[in-house]
Amino acid sequence: MALITTGRRLDGHGQPIDGTGFSYDSDGPIAALLAQRTTFLCSQPITGEWIFGLSDGAAGDGVQARGVGIFPPGNVGPPAHRHPAYDESFEIVQGRFVFVIAGVEREARAGDALVVTRGTAHTFRCCGDELGAVIGETRPAARIGAVITTLFGMAHDGLLTSRGQPRLLQALVIGDEYADDTVMCRPPPAITLPLARALAPLARRLGRRATHARYLEVGFWEARVEQPARGQDTPGAR
Repeated sequence: MALITTGRRLDGHGQPIDGTGFSYDSDGPIAALLAQRTTFLCSQPITGEWIFGLSDGAAGDGVQARGVGIFPPGNVGPPAHRHPAYDESFEIVQGRFVFVIAGVEREARAGDALVVTRGTAHTFRCCGDELGAVIGETRPAARIGAVITTLFGMAHDGLLTSRGQPRLLQALVIGDEYADDTVMCRPPPAITLPLARALAPLARRLGRRATHARYLEVGFWEARVEQPARGQDTPGAR
């Protein structure tokens, strides 16, 4: 067993920046997931998170989408949100988490699994003193993955707030375009959704987009984030 570090930010010369990645055991559960990854490894440098995709497949009730989130201890996780059109399941692979589902807290550890039904408000955070890893799956497949990847890319370009959130016009475009996929609970949707519908056309004319093609390209991430070594991943990131 060896301790491996990956996911570090790269400087202008392509060299890893110390203290910016995460470490995992070579024969541990995170190593096994990295060996199955089907996308590039993305990082959010402001909040200290990493994501990558796993293979999609045909589920009994439609197509599914699967991905992995890596979270450092003390990470606050995503804002409370709900998905109007699909269920979302979580499998804890490593670490300890607190989920808040419909206002009720539940602790989850490695080996635990949870299902959040469509329309239910939820969030989670990584607690304890160990790196956390979660497999997330949606049925049918969610569309929000490209938005998350775009926001991670914008964080690398210094285009998010100091808390890692999109600025107003960007948030309005995302809220309008993805209202059928993901709805944030704060501010109240009764306010934000009509505002997004009204102002998103202006935001688009000013160049704001929910997703940006450059952030979905492997070259962007290979130039900015240390990728797992060959033999610990699946070639052909998409």
